[in-house]
Amino acid sequence: MLQNLSQEVHRVTRADPTLPWTGTIGLAIAVGIAYFVAAQLGLALLAKPDGVAVFWPAAGVSSGVLIALGRDARLPVAGGVMIATVIANLTGDRNVWSATVFALCNAGEAVLTAWLIERYFGSPFRLDRLRNVLGLLAAAVVATAVSGIGGTMAFKLFHSPTAPLWTIWGDWFASDAVGIITVAPLMIGFAKALRKPPPPNEIIEGIVALVVLAVINAITVFLPPESWEPALPPALLFPFLLWIAARCQPVFAAAAVFIVSLTIVWTITFGIGHFGDTAIPIGARILEAQTAILGIALEAYVLAALFAGAASPRGRARGERGAVAGSADGGGGDGLPMGSSQRPVATQRERCADPGL
Repeated sequence: MLQNLSQEVHRVTRADPTLPWTGTIGLAIAVGIAYFVAAQLGLALLAKPDGVAVFWPAAGVSSGVLIALGRDARLPVAGGVMIATVIANLTGDRNVWSATVFALCNAGEAVLTAWLIERYFGSPFRLDRLRNVLGLLAAAVVATAVSGIGGTMAFKLFHSPTAPLWTIWGDWFASDAVGIITVAPLMIGFAKALRKPPPPNEIIEGIVALVVLAVINAITVFLPPESWEPALPPALLFPFLLWIAARCQPVFAAAAVFIVSLTIVWTITFGIGHFGDTAIPIGARILEAQTAILGIALEAYVLAALFAGAASPRGRARGERGAVAGSADGGGGDGLPMGSSQRPVATQRERCADPGL
């Protein structure tokens, strides 16, 4: 369904800037369902005493879909996010007024994130360059910081929490930022993979690597508390993240991050393993969980961007130019003397043929 909606959006917007009403409604429903499911996961773990979710993967769903589909999907995505937010909050302990404000904040956050990405990095956006990875991180920070102000005011006005305003804003900011950083790349990569599927052998290898990583990650979170250190998960998972980044498209690295994040949130929610150890204060466990998720996400995305950049035509062209220049400087590695006038001409031709310059 998502593939058909993605193809419809891109096909129609090339000829007409407005989506047909069927595509608009279908996209809004699909986004709304995905956002509601992700919101339920976030609402399963609320911080006390402010009642803010400590992990909000729904923010990554909305931002990632909007970044992948472009500006013409803003209306259906924002509409689906707002409806799903209101329903998710009303089924909990929120009232209609706070649910409405939260809906506006969540939709505005996704639109602002996508706008910043398109404004400074263009469209389509891919996580195949280190600059783009850092750009997504910066956009998530800015958008969640802004939306957190509105969310904090709504909490204070409609729910009268005992926690300070700074604490409420900090929890909102951290949960949404982590949600965008961990889930949005999966949406972006998935949309790209639907348009241009990877080779079958790469898909098989990627799935095998993800299964192995999931098993190792499960073993890690179940380690005895005395053997657990904050730097342990990134260290143990690094070889498998390196394998996935070197052999597969960035979407598989994003899937690895999602698996690790989901496992950590699941353990802290149900009191399993280190993150579920009740002997450790909940605030410390939440901070450790968010730090571990963020560290593993950045590790995976940086590796994937470096390998994807090196494998791209631009990266290969630069590598070939470097090899030619190195052999020429070494005194005739290309069959020409160091003083030959043909070497600068060849270099200039290579520059003209390189689309990246």
